[in-house]
Order: sequence, then structure tokens, then C-alpha cells
Amino acid sequence: MNQNNQLKEFYTKKYPWLRINKKGPKYRAKRRTQQVIKAIKKFYPQPRSILDLGAAEGLMLSQIKKEFPESNCIGLELFSELAALNKNPDIKIIQGNAQNIPFPDNFFDVIIAAAVIEHISNPTKMMNQIYKALRKNGVVIITTPNPFFDQIDSFFSFVSGKNQIHAIAHQETFSLRKIKSLFDKTRLKAIQCERFMISPIGFPFELKIEKILKILKLDFILINQIAVGQK
Repeated sequence: MNQNNQLKEFYTKKYPWLRINKKGPKYRAKRRTQQVIKAIKKFYPQPRSILDLGAAEGLMLSQIKKEFPESNCIGLELFSELAALNKNPDIKIIQGNAQNIPFPDNFFDVIIAAAVIEHISNPTKMMNQIYKALRKNGVVIITTPNPFFDQIDSFFSFVSGKNQIHAIAHQETFSLRKIKSLFDKTRLKAIQCERFMISPIGFPFELKIEKILKILKLDFILINQIAVGQK
């Protein structure tokens, strides 16, 4: 089985199961969703339309719809088999590529790419597509792993053989500085860039400890990142 088929097999069959049944993937999906919702409430609290790139089966988008019931929530997913797993009639997920967004210009208030940009072969092309699809003053929300910890995770995943898919799935890693530069390149204004998540599996009082680490300027040890850009 070649690499592309391996990735498709993993993301269409194993990935949805992991995010529901395994503590680590389940927790990481939950934290990303929390951070995205928090950013929407802060920067675009009444969105009419939301696009989730790499929406998978709609796990995150379903939670976003609960928070913003009046919003038109649409997901774009590369694998049609994964999009077909969506069971929520209140959201719509279609097959498509984040590097070629199949919607008119100036169509969305909010576009989300959570744990997506590291998988993209041409991130600049994706960001240009996002810029075109956003309405004036619309926001894009990006999450991506801290490069240092992502490389460590990939290395041990590959060596252990537990999940070698992880080691080959990521095209490129992104620091917050690199994302800011990408925003500048594609005419988006960076309005928030910060790290979050201490542990990949979570533990009691983690959110409170994260706040303290940020106050003490020790947030470099946090393993995930969120960046918000505005058109």
C-alpha cells in the first residue's frame, strides 16, 4: 500500500474512532474545539457563516453549531468517505480541497483550519484561498502543533511503530512566527497568536496552570498553537 493509500485508510477508518474512544486524540480534539470557539466569540461573536477546512466527520463543527445555532456551518473535507460519516443534519460537509475552496469570494465570516496547515502541500495557496473566501473583517483561525514537540512526537511514533502514519502525514511544521509571516504574505492581519495545551492527554487544573505559565512567560513549553488572522 503506497503512502497516499495509507493516509486515506487511516483518516477514513481509524481516525474518527480514535477521536471518540482514545483519551489522547479525544482530549486534543476537545481542546482545539474549545480554543476555536473561544476565538470566534472574541473576534466574530455573531457569524452568519462558518467554514471548517478539514472538517472530517464534523466532530468540531457540530460543537461550533451548538454555540452558534444561527450560523450556516459548512465543512470541507478531502476524503469523501470521511465526510459521509457526518450524522448531524444541522451542518453540511462536502468533499473538497482546502487549496481550492469551492465557494464564491467574500462568502464566509469565519474560516477554521484546525490541525490542517501542517498537512498542506502549498500553505500559501490555501491562505490565499481563505483570503478570497472571507468577507471583509472576517477571521481565519489556525491551530497547529508546536514544531518542537511535533517533531519529538513524530520521531517516537516512527521509532515505536505505534502510529507511523503520524510521522509521514505532516508536510511542514509552523511556529507562530512563521504563521504570522504567512498572514502578512497573504494580506491578513494577525490579531492573536498564542500557545495552549500542556499535555496531550489532559490533567486536572490544566487550564489554570496554563494561565499561570503564560503570565510567567513560560508558555514556550505548551504543545499546541492558535493563530487568528483578520481580512
